[in-house]
Amino acid sequence: MSPPTASVVQAARPRILDRRARLQAAAGSISAEYLDDLLAEVDAALQRIDNGTYGICEYCHDTIEADRLEVDPLARFCVDHLGEKELRAHEQDIELASRIQSRLLPSNDLPVEGWETHYEYQPAGPVGGDYCEAATECGQSLFFAVGDISGKGVAASLLMTHLSAILRSLMPLQLPLAELVARANRLFCESTLAAHYATLVCGRAGRDEVELCNAGHCPPFHLRRDGAQRLDGAGLPLGLFSNVQYPVTHVRLAAGESLVLYSDGVTEALDPEGNEFGEERLAHSLRTCYGTSAEQLARSVLADAISFRAGCRAADDVTLMVVRRRP
Repeated sequence: MSPPTASVVQAARPRILDRRARLQAAAGSISAEYLDDLLAEVDAALQRIDNGTYGICEYCHDTIEADRLEVDPLARFCVDHLGEKELRAHEQDIELASRIQSRLLPSNDLPVEGWETHYEYQPAGPVGGDYCEAATECGQSLFFAVGDISGKGVAASLLMTHLSAILRSLMPLQLPLAELVARANRLFCESTLAAHYATLVCGRAGRDEVELCNAGHCPPFHLRRDGAQRLDGAGLPLGLFSNVQYPVTHVRLAAGESLVLYSDGVTEALDPEGNEFGEERLAHSLRTCYGTSAEQLARSVLADAISFRAGCRAADDVTLMVVRRRP
């Protein structure tokens, strides 16, 4: 028997207590018998926390999947031992989450004068926790972003959808980039649990200059004729503190140069010996592709990372986006 991590158990108690309080507040609107059954389910989960069996499947005594506990802190069985009805509902939820996520992905052919974009998005499972966005703003500037939600599975995909909704609601306001990210952070922080956070790097491309704001995400690369420069400097991830100021950097791109954004599923890809693909290999892969289109560059780099894994299954979601100034 392998118990869940202490952070999973610690995060579960306040969520379960909140459910109990909501049930008691709704006592007058549901039958007493139904209320008693639901309260018994909540109290049983609290008892499992107290006696150290929380998060342990009651059938096989192995650990219940962390993403299931995030979605349903009252879960008593792992996915392998759900009842037929529960399993069918779980599969339907996964399928729906996957469809929703695929519809949130941006177009790979945005009509922005002077710029071309292309992204590659490969979730490690049916759904993923990476965030990817590219959109035109009033037909003039280009907004783009790559992010990564803490955790994995369905819970992370739901938070990714939430982050996407926040940013898409803010984009039409045409806020300065630093203010847009600060507002997104406040909204994300105030509407998610304390254990959840997201890293994000986003930018706005104008005529020949790009504004970049990094909230704890992997450093982007500026691909030039003379090499690939790592763009350091990052603020705190979204969701940790409500009032955070985010610095903005300015990058000037010459014709044919690119910005490359990626998730850690690229650089932390492992070969059979346990070696990481790493930033140096990524930079080398980028340098060998200078002068190619955004699509060719993204696909070539991703192919290098997949080749490096040598058949090993991806352990994390993989996202790579190229923003290239047209020659």
